[in-house]
Amino acid sequence: MFSKDGVILLPSYQPEETLINLSRGLSLEGFFVLIVDDGSGPKYQHIFEACKKYATVIGYGKNQGKGNALKYGFKYCLDNLNDYHYVVTADGDGQHRIDDISRVYERCKKQNVSVIGVRKFDVKVPIKSKIGNQLSKFNQSLVTNRYMHDNQCGLRGFPYTILPDMIKIFGSRYEYEMNVLTFLQVKELPFQCLRIQTIYENNNSGSHFRPIADTLRIQGSILLYGLVNILLFIALAFANFFVYKYVDFKLPINLEVSTSLCFGGYLLAMLIIKSIIYRPKYLAKLALRVVLYELLRFIAILVSVTLFVRVLSLNIFLTYLICYVLTLLPRYYLVKGIGLVYEANINDEN
Repeated sequence: MFSKDGVILLPSYQPEETLINLSRGLSLEGFFVLIVDDGSGPKYQHIFEACKKYATVIGYGKNQGKGNALKYGFKYCLDNLNDYHYVVTADGDGQHRIDDISRVYERCKKQNVSVIGVRKFDVKVPIKSKIGNQLSKFNQSLVTNRYMHDNQCGLRGFPYTILPDMIKIFGSRYEYEMNVLTFLQVKELPFQCLRIQTIYENNNSGSHFRPIADTLRIQGSILLYGLVNILLFIALAFANFFVYKYVDFKLPINLEVSTSLCFGGYLLAMLIIKSIIYRPKYLAKLALRVVLYELLRFIAILVSVTLFVRVLSLNIFLTYLICYVLTLLPRYYLVKGIGLVYEANINDEN
């Protein structure tokens, strides 16, 4: 009955009739369709019953969030669907075309890597979705030194080999999908992006995304990865203060020398700590990214301490705070510029 070795995983909470049509269409395409009922309640059981003609429906009684539903589905695939090799996650609310779901599966199978759907945003985007997308792109770019045109699309494909790691990733709701992407990036695991159509049915009225609560949850999850950067930057400011105050290099540029030495220590500490925490597959790539993007910050700090401390007599801690804020946007646009070049090479329509 099923002609493809891919499972289409549809996490669903209080679905509309769209889910039935999507299940039917995917089944006709030869996919094994797996729906996870994320505690939708008795009111929606008639929809799931209709879907059972075309899909396997699993689930639990109490709503636990999209991330938990995805992990529940991944575990089911590993435990019960051993004849399949790829799983594609998609939304059941009409946001993803069957053609795009098939394309993600085909790319995933052809390249044997994870595939991330990237929407074109060539249609009018609901304001709550636009705000969430922009914030997540900004924060993630600064934390991971990787830019993506769209990092909140739920259409993604994964080889079975990565599913055990996917189940262990932290998060139970919308933040889980962001954590997956961050996991792929910091671990230097291969993935490709694929352009897909942007669809917002009825202005995205079928979405259960909460603009404030879920955006805060997603951004907080991203910033957890950036906590190391923030703490190290604070440590750099303290180190610079004590070295400048208590070590005399007998040079007219004593301030600049102490700043450079402390920044070198900061850079080394960041490389060591990130390599321990993230355990990247390619350490050289991590080191290159850290050095490249921190070089901009080093230049900014050097100029700032000379101007604000030496000329304007501000204290070092206030100077570092000013420098940190002033370098956020330039750093983001540098990451974005490099990211757009990277995406241009892998986002095609074939």
